[in-house]
Amino acid sequence: MTEKLTANRRSQLTLKVERGGRTLRERTVEVLRRAILDFHFRPGERLIERELCDLTGVSRTSVREALRQLDTEGLVTITPHVGPAVSSVTMDEAREIYEVRAALESLAIGLCAQHASNDEIKQLDVAIKNYQKAIEAKDPQGVIEALDEYYAIVFATCGNELVATMSQSLRMRVRYLRAATTAHHTPSWTRQSVANYRRMLRAIKQHDPDAAQAACRRQIEHAAKVALKILATA
Repeated sequence: MTEKLTANRRSQLTLKVERGGRTLRERTVEVLRRAILDFHFRPGERLIERELCDLTGVSRTSVREALRQLDTEGLVTITPHVGPAVSSVTMDEAREIYEVRAALESLAIGLCAQHASNDEIKQLDVAIKNYQKAIEAKDPQGVIEALDEYYAIVFATCGNELVATMSQSLRMRVRYLRAATTAHHTPSWTRQSVANYRRMLRAIKQHDPDAAQAACRRQIEHAAKVALKILATA
C-alpha cells in the first residue's frame, strides 16, 4: 500500500525543468531542492535516478550532478552501494544547526545594522510584515518565503562576502527545519517570534549592532527550543 501511495503521489508531481536562462544543472538543482523543501519527497525517502529523470525531463547526468549539489547542502544523503535519499535531521544535528546559526546570523545581523541603507531597512520591514500576515493567514509556505526574503536581505546587506557565502548551505538546512516545524507552531510561539524580529529591525534602524545581535540570538534560542520540542514528539 505504501509503495502504491508513493507511486500515485509521484505521478501527480510537476517537476519538469524549464529550458533557457541558467545552466541545466542549476535549474535541475532548484527543481529538486524545491520538491524536497516542500516535502514532495519525505525525509528518508530513496531518490531513484530513473524516476527523477522521468519527473524532470533531464538526463541522468544532470540528475546526478544535482543530487551531488544537494548532498553538499545537507538535503540529500548519498550512501555508497545504496544511493541517494532525502536527509533526515536528528535531534543532535538540529542542535548543531542552531548553534552555527546563532554564530553566523548574529554576526550578519550586527554587520547589517552597521551598513543597511534606508531602502534596505524598508525591505526588511516589508518582509517582517509579510511574515506576520502569513502567520495570521495560517500559511506555512508564506511564513517560510517571508523569512527567506528577510534573511536574503540581511546577508546581502551585511557587507561580508564570506559570511554570505557560508550562509548558503546553512540556510538550506534551516529552511528544511522550518518547513518541518512551521505548521506545528502555536500562537504564543509565533507572537514571540514576531516580537523578536521587530526588535532586530528596531536595532538595525538605530544602527545598533549589539542590540541587533542580542535580538537575533534571542530569536534563534526561541526557534531552537520550539523546533527541538516539535522534533522530539514527531
